[in-house]
Amino acid sequence: MSFPVVMVHGMCCTGDVWHNFRSFFESRGAHVSTPTLRPDVRVRSAAPKALKQVRLASYLEQLTAEIAEVQRRTGETPALIGHSMGGLLAQQLAERNLVRAAVFISPTAPVGARDAKTRFFWSTIRLFGALGMTPGVIRPGPRVTHGVVLNMADDKAADRARQGFVAESGRAFRDFATARIDETRIKIPVLTVAARRDRMVPARLTRLTAKKYAAIGGDFIEYPTHGHWLYDEPGWEKPAGDIFEWLHAKASPSASQRPFSSNGSGEATSPTHGAAPAR
Repeated sequence: MSFPVVMVHGMCCTGDVWHNFRSFFESRGAHVSTPTLRPDVRVRSAAPKALKQVRLASYLEQLTAEIAEVQRRTGETPALIGHSMGGLLAQQLAERNLVRAAVFISPTAPVGARDAKTRFFWSTIRLFGALGMTPGVIRPGPRVTHGVVLNMADDKAADRARQGFVAESGRAFRDFATARIDETRIKIPVLTVAARRDRMVPARLTRLTAKKYAAIGGDFIEYPTHGHWLYDEPGWEKPAGDIFEWLHAKASPSASQRPFSSNGSGEATSPTHGAAPAR
């Protein structure tokens, strides 16, 4: 791959979660950057009070600087891969066209790509936040991590994930509620990736995000056997390979001559009609 890739983690995580994807991409010649968002306050130990004031915009500002630095070091505009909260940040950066292509894996859905249940959830979060009833610092509890986030991870990967979790800003989380993306501003290739066994960002919601970007030519893949921790679940090599090939097809200098297709455990499908199971 002739251009660099920046990978953006989700809530309560660090750049270390990308260890599989990073090795996979680097072994194929890519320069990979996996920054940790605000490592000064998002820590494993007792979180400093300053974390409570961190906004989603702070993460966006850091990533904007990271992209500029990667471009300065390599001489190439990077592609971007974001997961969960990182997927929302990737959408915001794609809207600014700061990267050559963007991939959204189980992304937090922006306003306009939410079902009724999700809209009600965020309305409740906004109300509770206004009343001062939401936490300033978030740490993942065992019920959420085991049953929701890591439900498809094996024991080794789950242990690795739990040991790596850090404190998250509750204020940044509340910012999700009002995050909007104008897809008509996006002029780069985008790919949305859903995992059918994802209990944190359900596939039905990711399909709505994919449908939003289908209007501007965005691609979509759904993996029937993966959950939210897709990049460290058994069989992670398949989505890693599909994403690598998609970037190669869509973002390389001769991209217009390379059609993209996915076969095997993930299928390129239409989000309008759902995703067909893999053959």
